[in-house]
Amino acid sequence: MILPACREVYVKVVSAVLLALISVQSVAKNIEDVRIDGLVQMPSDRAFDVIGFDQNEAYDSGKVYQAINSLFNTGYFSDIDVYEENDVLIFDVAERPSIGNLTIEGNNLIKTEDLQRGLTLSGLEIGEIYEPETLNQIVQELQRQYYALGRYSAKVDILVDEMPRNRVAIAINIDEGDTAKIVHINIVGNEAYDEETLTKDFESRETGYWNPFSSADEYGKAKIQGDINKLKSYYLDNGYLDFDVVSSQVSLSADKKDVYIVINVNEGKSYSVNQVALSGSLPIPEDRIWKHIDQQEGDVFSRSQVTKIIEDISTELGDDGYLFTNVNVIPEKLDDHTVNLSYQIAPGPKVYVRRIVFSGNSETQDEVLRREMTQFEGALATHSKIQSSKRRIERLGFFGSVDLKTRPVPGTTDQVDLDVVVLEQPSGSIQASIGYSEADGTVLGFGISKRNFMGTGNKLSFNASRTNQRQDYTLSYDNPYFTVDGVSRGFQLFYQTSDHADDDVEDYDLDKIGVGVNYGYPISDTQRLNFGITIKETSVKLGYDPSNETNDYVTTYGDNYDDIIASLTWSDSDLIGGVLPTNGYSTRATLEVATPAGDQEYAKLGLTSQRYWNMGGSNLWLFRLKGRLGYGAGYGDTENFPFFENYFAGGAYSVRGYKASSLGPKNSYPSTSSNTSSALGGNILVTGTAEFIFPLPMVEDHKSVRTAFFVDGGSVFTDSCFAGNTECNEGIDFAEIRYTAGLSWTWITPIAPLSFNLSRPLNSKEGDKTDFFQFQLGTTF
Repeated sequence: MILPACREVYVKVVSAVLLALISVQSVAKNIEDVRIDGLVQMPSDRAFDVIGFDQNEAYDSGKVYQAINSLFNTGYFSDIDVYEENDVLIFDVAERPSIGNLTIEGNNLIKTEDLQRGLTLSGLEIGEIYEPETLNQIVQELQRQYYALGRYSAKVDILVDEMPRNRVAIAINIDEGDTAKIVHINIVGNEAYDEETLTKDFESRETGYWNPFSSADEYGKAKIQGDINKLKSYYLDNGYLDFDVVSSQVSLSADKKDVYIVINVNEGKSYSVNQVALSGSLPIPEDRIWKHIDQQEGDVFSRSQVTKIIEDISTELGDDGYLFTNVNVIPEKLDDHTVNLSYQIAPGPKVYVRRIVFSGNSETQDEVLRREMTQFEGALATHSKIQSSKRRIERLGFFGSVDLKTRPVPGTTDQVDLDVVVLEQPSGSIQASIGYSEADGTVLGFGISKRNFMGTGNKLSFNASRTNQRQDYTLSYDNPYFTVDGVSRGFQLFYQTSDHADDDVEDYDLDKIGVGVNYGYPISDTQRLNFGITIKETSVKLGYDPSNETNDYVTTYGDNYDDIIASLTWSDSDLIGGVLPTNGYSTRATLEVATPAGDQEYAKLGLTSQRYWNMGGSNLWLFRLKGRLGYGAGYGDTENFPFFENYFAGGAYSVRGYKASSLGPKNSYPSTSSNTSSALGGNILVTGTAEFIFPLPMVEDHKSVRTAFFVDGGSVFTDSCFAGNTECNEGIDFAEIRYTAGLSWTWITPIAPLSFNLSRPLNSKEGDKTDFFQFQLGTTF
């Protein structure tokens, strides 16, 4: 369909109208009627409103000219002819087609919904009038966006096909091309530092920098701008106050695949600190300010150091209620390339919190949030208490994000409202699963858990699972605020049965049933002390041909035990991030004692600790260390530690790369037995893990997917071997600790966490049972 250009149409119409006006005006008659021919899209009543002529109205050439102009301005028409016939003024119009269909294909880097949003803002959507000029602008804008992403070979083709009823179908076909590679980064004008030093922290890298998970050599405009800012920061942190980036040029090869970057700089000279002074109003003793200023005469000036000092001073004053302190530094450059620094402090009035307002908690009750607040209404607003409140709410694990903002109260200078904005994430789950685990075989599971039961912050859960060797049923309820001062109380009912006939542990059946109650007392913001009592019945049924160790224990102490177990637990946790933490630490020490009131007397002491280090502030690159120690022993009338309370090591939950529960001492059998030795476990446990966690480039949701390189180490030991057992050594032998290295991948699915491990033993010995591939469903390691 060929549409005339607007200017040509305009000249044609005006000429026709002028001729008509001469003839009409010469007769000087009224217009009996007005008719519009050619309307399809525009409603006729709207068209007549735009024209503005009434029946029997005297002919007015100026009004005809205005009517034509108004019709064109609606954007509906590509051509308009006006003529008079039998006292009827006729507007013969040719409408522009409307958009009947709009498709976008070939886009991967830019989401379709984002493109559609931009097209709508430009007036390009189904039902709107088709304007070719808009398409040209869209093509240019799309190419600009792809150029910014380094896709200089990207092409955008737009096809327009006619449809019935004066409509067109528009197809936008995008060929995103390949990202241009950075061949060379050249810094010109640097004398104090070489290019390797200046570019070592650049996100951009020259082609040849190998990293299978990196796209550092792919050009991106935003990425280069970020690197230029890093370059400026490097010089300003090394005293170069006069540093300036003169220009930056990006050159392309003829095939648009290679990029050459040149950054021209003017270094200037490095400045050192001459004097440091304080000025302004100091509402607190000066020594509290000076303790944050660690600059000395002769030190090289550093902008990052100055920024940290300003933040620390603001925090110090903020802890005294001067929440809106304004701290500025004024540098005075001297001729000898030294600088005087003057920290100007304007604290303003002390600020009090009038009201704390919670939002975003559609499920969680306000009380659950309010009891975590260490900043109170009516109290002096302090920076440390506001940050402490934020941290405590984050540790609840109910929210994807927590943001605390102060808002000045209108009409006052010393009051603020504190807005606590949270983004709730699911805190409950119903699980029904069928799967297979390397350690447990076929897994059938059902669980219902609510960490924020009815928005109260209490936890209610029921879990049932069945594997080839084990059945577990647990019902628990925990109230973290049983009393208003933070004393918690929890109940637990459990029933467990296990059959070790098909695993690496000796063949015996074990049944446990019990009930427990636990109270927790807060020691500090992150530390708690828990006391618990559990009443448990345990029954053991040995296999057809038991080992010497298990047979000796059952012969001595029987096969059924009613125990009363007291426990004491100290915990210190400041983990942030929920199921897959991204920062913080946790440590847990537990003492369990089977009291003389029961059939057995033994004790278990355990210590578990882990810590995360964020390696870039993005929550994507992390380093994690985890360790676990355990020791158990009998006392009183129970000289031997119960074999069914032994620790085990190996498998996906401890030392990956070895079969589950396969490490450590082996049991022994009578000379008449045909059984071969199997894992005995031990009363001493030592395991540890180091992980380097990194993001996969093709994954968008890093909150539910985690990949890591890991090194595991550990084993179990015993301090009491059965006489004559040649495969059991007493005490800890560090030479017997096994090490593995590998790659793990964890995905928090809507059903349950799913983990895969590929690992290789580093020091396996003859007789060890190794396993290169392991996976599990339902928990995280």
